[in-house]
Amino acid sequence: MNLRKLVVSVATTLAIIILVGGVLMFRKLDLPPPPTPTEGGRIQPEITVDETTGMASTLISVLDYNIAGLPFPIACKKKSRMTDAQGKRIPIACNRATGARAIGDALADLRARGLAPDVVLLQEAFIPASAEVPKRGGYPNWVNGPGPRDTGPRHSERASESFISERNFWKGEKWGKRQPSGLLIASNFLIAEHFNFPFYEWECAGFDCLANKGVMLARLRIPGMPGLLEVATTHYNAKGASGVSLERANEAHGLQVDATQEFMSSTSNLEFPMIWGGDFNMRHSDERLNYFVDQSGTGLNEVSSWCIENRESCKMRINTKGDEPWRVTQDLMGWGPGKHVNVEPVSIEEIFDETVDGKMLSDHNGFLVVYRLSWQQDD
Repeated sequence: MNLRKLVVSVATTLAIIILVGGVLMFRKLDLPPPPTPTEGGRIQPEITVDETTGMASTLISVLDYNIAGLPFPIACKKKSRMTDAQGKRIPIACNRATGARAIGDALADLRARGLAPDVVLLQEAFIPASAEVPKRGGYPNWVNGPGPRDTGPRHSERASESFISERNFWKGEKWGKRQPSGLLIASNFLIAEHFNFPFYEWECAGFDCLANKGVMLARLRIPGMPGLLEVATTHYNAKGASGVSLERANEAHGLQVDATQEFMSSTSNLEFPMIWGGDFNMRHSDERLNYFVDQSGTGLNEVSSWCIENRESCKMRINTKGDEPWRVTQDLMGWGPGKHVNVEPVSIEEIFDETVDGKMLSDHNGFLVVYRLSWQQDD
């Protein structure tokens, strides 16, 4: 074989590898449909009543967890924030279907010990095997966020002309949505209704545009509690992992924050208490954090900051140093009170922060918050 034929052969082989790899990584994915909502075996939370004040209360636990449910082989080089004895970051399993099943089994183990979270908020539940997490974990009810075909309007009036006109095909911004939002909410309690909101189709940056990211809000019926409990989760645009400039990624992030406020103001019922959590992709970014706080207003109630200010009533067991843990994590949780039901965090801890067969379950740890819901018994 002469040199020219060799070069052509190698080039053809590389092109085929790239094409096949692209198809495998960016093929259109979606989750199977969730089960029909049920009463969940009529799980009855323990409710206590203060005979002096007439105040009733109960505790519920909510897990927020990015499970890295990515198509093969995207996750093969991902590592967690946890380190081994040599100080090296511990990797996660390359096969994320196997990883998702292991996460489901870990939740099942917690359930067997009476420690399973009442509500689970997942992000990056992209691949079909992600649906096995609530199934294996024993959750009778779960719903998933927008799928790859559930696209909304292309852009809002907030998006600048330059941001829209500079969309880049080679960075995945013109490929359409190849993956669902990756959002999933699982619950021990009945999910009475839920609402999906995909971000504006073009208000994303880089390879993040391949996923139909957005917001999901679910309303849960908790036996004995008046009204419903709203829970919401989201996943905002990444920074460096998106493959575009930080300036462009930050602009997309801001647009998604604005879109979230638009959705929540039109959909959330302020009569009901609210718990929110997600992967906000704001770690080490003052620009993103400041904009998020400014747009969210005074009712943000982020858990870790509140617990630091109220250490006597909120236990903290999280793997971080310093008094600003919200700056060193992508994963945040918070709450808002309802008209008749108040919400207050009792504890926050990181779970799934140890290896299983030498690997971490995900490149994120799980954040588990216990909340006290309280209301006047006569309400």
